[in-house]
Amino acid sequence: MSHRVASLDFLRGSAALAVTVPHFYMHFYPDSTFAETISILGVEVFFVLSGFVLAPQIIKFCVLKPSLRNYGIFLVRRWMRTVPPYLIALALFSISAHQAFTADFFRYLLYVQNLIGQHNAHDYFSIAWSLSVEEWFYLSFPALCLLIAYAVPGTLRPALITAFLYIFAVCTARILFGDNTQWGSAVRRVVVFRVDAIAWGFVLAIALPSLTKVRLPLALFLLVVSTSFAVWVTSLGAQSANSMMEFTFPFYAPGLGAVAILCAIKLESAVARNRTLSRVGIFLGQISYSTYLFHLLILSAVAPLSRLLPMAIVLVIYLIATAVVATLMYQAVEAPILDARPRFGGAARIPHVRVEPSSLTEIMPSATTSADSG
Repeated sequence: MSHRVASLDFLRGSAALAVTVPHFYMHFYPDSTFAETISILGVEVFFVLSGFVLAPQIIKFCVLKPSLRNYGIFLVRRWMRTVPPYLIALALFSISAHQAFTADFFRYLLYVQNLIGQHNAHDYFSIAWSLSVEEWFYLSFPALCLLIAYAVPGTLRPALITAFLYIFAVCTARILFGDNTQWGSAVRRVVVFRVDAIAWGFVLAIALPSLTKVRLPLALFLLVVSTSFAVWVTSLGAQSANSMMEFTFPFYAPGLGAVAILCAIKLESAVARNRTLSRVGIFLGQISYSTYLFHLLILSAVAPLSRLLPMAIVLVIYLIATAVVATLMYQAVEAPILDARPRFGGAARIPHVRVEPSSLTEIMPSATTSADSG
């Protein structure tokens, strides 16, 4: 039985809703800048959370005990967690859009449709961009950790060197080669310009012990400030080209995710003591990935009801249907695969990090949300 961290599950579920609900409003009100802004930021929280929860595995098995075998096990575990539900969603989207086995389909299948730019003629599986960011991070970042660990002795020192080299390289590529005239499609949703967002979550996991003295009131204040700033600046960019937003987004968006995670960690003891809240949080976390994967299909199915029913009722039907489908997916597909994944043979643990990493590794991110994604 896995020991979930309910507060982080709750955050993950909330990030999924921050994509799912805005997409509902964006479907009926395409010019809704606020809804678009919230969905964008929801994906960014997923990215940071992804790097944070995977850090214990990556550090122990690709830094402290580096080996190609452990790297392979890490990839198999990630692929077993993320790929099967993705393939089911891709098949359904492709059939719905009459795009099965087209060139676009195979680019989605290999997660290359947005690797260095937008290559698909028909972006019918729009949320897949963030899932590609995730998959390419899984491949590239631990591999770089292995190389640095072999070359640089130490415990967390190689991990930090890897993270900052990785972030520096991505930021440099974004500045030199990013096309800000089409920032949303050519920069924000392109893998080579965005994988650093997940690396910031990895850095947060290492820095967490030094943040233990931050009290909950201060953390909540920082969350309010960072959220307000992020919504304000991102909404400006959503309305028109904004150079300040385009340059600062890759920094303040991960900052928002980091503060949200810090607040969740500070609230964990309170959430864990409340059985109802804990169960709700865990449930939301469990269904978050499938919620992200399938919500647009469900939205297209329930959208015609808007001609017959009030919008609020359609929204409720949409959320209930999404939750039902996501729950069935988790129980029938995700949970059995999670139980069947290969194990490393030891709990992944970052020195001095008090949150139990073995449970953190079961909480998966998305974008967009990948939930992620958005």
